[in-house]
Amino acid sequence: MTDPIRSLDDLAPGMAWDLGTLTLSQDEVVDFATKYDPQYFHLDAEAAKQSIFGELVASGLHTLSAVFGRVMGSGLLAQVSLGGNQIDTKWPAPLRPNEEIAIRTEVLELRPSRSGRPLGIAKLRHTGTRVSDGVVVIEAVGTHFLRR
Repeated sequence: MTDPIRSLDDLAPGMAWDLGTLTLSQDEVVDFATKYDPQYFHLDAEAAKQSIFGELVASGLHTLSAVFGRVMGSGLLAQVSLGGNQIDTKWPAPLRPNEEIAIRTEVLELRPSRSGRPLGIAKLRHTGTRVSDGVVVIEAVGTHFLRR
């Protein structure tokens, strides 16, 4: 568990936190795809050989959900999170089942609310990087509303 942020005012651009690693098993990859992203290259290892990936890969939506789940589950934002309204996501490389990725969150930008309410807006970049080779498999920049 990471020490929680207590206020948007405690943050500054460039601050970053390493939030551990995660791995998605083949069963998790297929289960998620079956429910939410039923494309053959997420569902069937044999059929996936004919895809642009050449093998079974995790859904980008699954990867995003897992990374965001790690961020929220870390406790980092537990005392200040008021939701958000945008997340811009890139998947520069595929994530294969059983590959370990390291999760990192970095503050990009901060601004207080113009409404005068005790909150502000933080742009945070959440990345997942394969441990084995240092390749980024997901980069998501989220607009978070944080308590001040």
